[in-house]
Amino acid sequence: MILRSLIIFCPLISLAACAPGPLGTPYNAYPVQQARFGQGQYVRPAYLNPSPTPRIQAVDTCQSQLFQRLLGQHEGAIYIAGLPGTKRVIKPATLEYTDDSFVAGIDPDPPFLEVRDYLPQQSLYAPSIRTVDDRLALGPADENRLTIELDEEGYVQALNCG
Repeated sequence: MILRSLIIFCPLISLAACAPGPLGTPYNAYPVQQARFGQGQYVRPAYLNPSPTPRIQAVDTCQSQLFQRLLGQHEGAIYIAGLPGTKRVIKPATLEYTDDSFVAGIDPDPPFLEVRDYLPQQSLYAPSIRTVDDRLALGPADENRLTIELDEEGYVQALNCG
């Protein structure tokens, strides 16, 4: 009989220990922690914020962005005739004759350029037109022509359409 009463009362006693206290009290005796504003919330780092994807120019008909790896290369290392489409190579130039209107040391050197134009699918490595001209007299820009600008030593400084 005692064994039977122990079998019945033991589970009841263990259940009574887990039962809540008077009505309205929580199961545990610890106070409920209230989080401060922003505490425990995920804060997204600034570098993960969305940003617009950088785009290539909307109109790049001469594919100048494709040839940006040529920047810093010497013109002798580039097979210019192998580049597609029309091309123009611009290099600073000086004239061999002296002009008395320019006084050495006072006036800057005139902005003369050596301009070489290549036709599309030109098989020879010789330019079709070679002129020495002023930068202001280059003429209208052709958006289908790849323009390669060189420095005095012949290294590529800029590539663009025009």
